[in-house]
Amino acid sequence: MSDDPPATGVRPRGYDLEVRHLKERASTMGDWALHMVHDGWRAFDECDLTAAQVVLDRDTELDRMDDDMEHATIAFLVLRQPAAVDLRTAAGLLKITTHLDRIGRLGFDMARQTSDSSSQSAPRVREILQKMDDVVEGMVEQALEAMADDEVELARGLFIRDDDVDRMHRQATRTIVSELTKHPDNAPRLASQLLVARHFERIADNACKIAEKTIYANTGQRRAEYLPRHPYRPYALETVRDT
Repeated sequence: MSDDPPATGVRPRGYDLEVRHLKERASTMGDWALHMVHDGWRAFDECDLTAAQVVLDRDTELDRMDDDMEHATIAFLVLRQPAAVDLRTAAGLLKITTHLDRIGRLGFDMARQTSDSSSQSAPRVREILQKMDDVVEGMVEQALEAMADDEVELARGLFIRDDDVDRMHRQATRTIVSELTKHPDNAPRLASQLLVARHFERIADNACKIAEKTIYANTGQRRAEYLPRHPYRPYALETVRDT
């Protein structure tokens, strides 16, 4: 555990306001990235090429937000030379914006999978993906709320939800493989759905990374100190109960 250094003087004026402004900028970027996920999934699900293009066009603004956030945070670190919680918060925000950029890019990648293909979606696969979207978008919202309000326990709650997403991802993979054997003519659509399921799983992972940085900023604890790693197994070794 990383202990705070001893106080060397009065905390400079304006720190609270500057840190809050940095968090607000990160929250704005997070909302932008989340809308890319929401609309990217909708475009893919509805085979709406026009809606997909709207999502693709948002990537430039996402990049701009990422650059601006990086510059503002580095300026705060250089000019203010913060310590303790402020230092961990600023350093954490540098990493959080990277995860927010990745979340937005995964929404972008979903939109890129959009096609007006005549191949049909299997109802069961679509049902799983919609459930994944609901859970994953909720996780990103929860991660952003925890970051903005320094809610450590709210951040910790994301790790349990991530396990649920992992189970749904495995379920989607098995269902898609089964559908491929029954309906090989639908292979293009099923292959795209397999990628989308993976994108959802990665979005959940990035939400958890945001939670990790929030916990570290407020407590000095790293993930290994409060959450042991799962023993990973290949999918082939899992039983039906694992899905």
